[in-house]
Amino acid sequence: MHPAPAPHTPSLEQFLSAPPEAVAAVAPHTMIHAVGGTRRSAALSGIPLGDAYARWSEPKFRATSTLCFRLGVRHLIAPVGRPQIFAETGIYRREFCRWIDLALTNDLALRHYGEANWRVRLIVAGAPLPELEETAARLEEATRTATGPRLWVLTTPDYHELWRWILSSGADTREAAVQRLFGEHIPPATLLLSFGKPLVALDHLPPVLFEEIQCYWTQRPGYSLTEAELRTIFYDCAYLRTTWRRDKTGRERDALRHRQAWGERAPLIGLGRKLGPYWYPIDATATAASAVRLPDLRTIARLATPARPAEAAGDARGSRQAKAPKAAKVAKLAKFAEPAAPTGNGAAAQKG
Repeated sequence: MHPAPAPHTPSLEQFLSAPPEAVAAVAPHTMIHAVGGTRRSAALSGIPLGDAYARWSEPKFRATSTLCFRLGVRHLIAPVGRPQIFAETGIYRREFCRWIDLALTNDLALRHYGEANWRVRLIVAGAPLPELEETAARLEEATRTATGPRLWVLTTPDYHELWRWILSSGADTREAAVQRLFGEHIPPATLLLSFGKPLVALDHLPPVLFEEIQCYWTQRPGYSLTEAELRTIFYDCAYLRTTWRRDKTGRERDALRHRQAWGERAPLIGLGRKLGPYWYPIDATATAASAVRLPDLRTIARLATPARPAEAAGDARGSRQAKAPKAAKVAKLAKFAEPAAPTGNGAAAQKG
């Protein structure tokens, strides 16, 4: 299903200052907010990895959910547990389910759900997980009669079990599968806001929850989404990405007016570099062919070939070249491919 273009396109400045109901009019009905980097966020704030981490994260989780609901989202899907987490061996895996329970079912959280009229569900997308059964039951009991927005906390311990869970519905349509697996109708998600590397995964995007989805990635870890960022994302999604037309006759000729933009200087989205143990994106302008000078195979081979000893012992210049450290060659090769340093946070609002 292709969204219809908005009849009137306000400026971004107008949209950023518009009343919440104006934003809600074009906001996605169903949104997936796949937050990542929460441990990184806690470390940057001086919070140790322990129960304090769960208690510190929970109000931030509620705040970002509140923001999404206030600006028009009705179903917010929050993946919080990935197969990669369940494959870990350290303290995070050992305590993960207990921390989820501590964050989702503490007295303050339960009181907030009631006052805000949220229905909150914890869904294990796969085989039953005994560690979380009581948490899911408490959330269901506490919010069963709520009639407001829906917060779906989604945990996926294993990809194979996810497929078994989906197929176990026995449904022959998306709508029927969602009804049987989630207990009610959920419109297809049309926007994904995720973190880190621009990748998609089954635990973030279960096939039954979307058809076509617009994707955005932020590089600020944890529950750090601001209202300006979310409004900017909604603006981009509602007014700039709705380019599909039923009749595209002649539309390709418009590319001639922007020949340079579609040529060799066009950015390559998705490239990055290592930032300590993490991946970090290269600034979009640095991915243009003129900015990132990737060496050809011949250059790589030439620079990687060990220097030969000087032909003549008396040739002082050749002797110096023969003794040149390998580091010099590595540095020479690196200058071709080294990306520009990041120029900002890489906030999703800049990724439109």
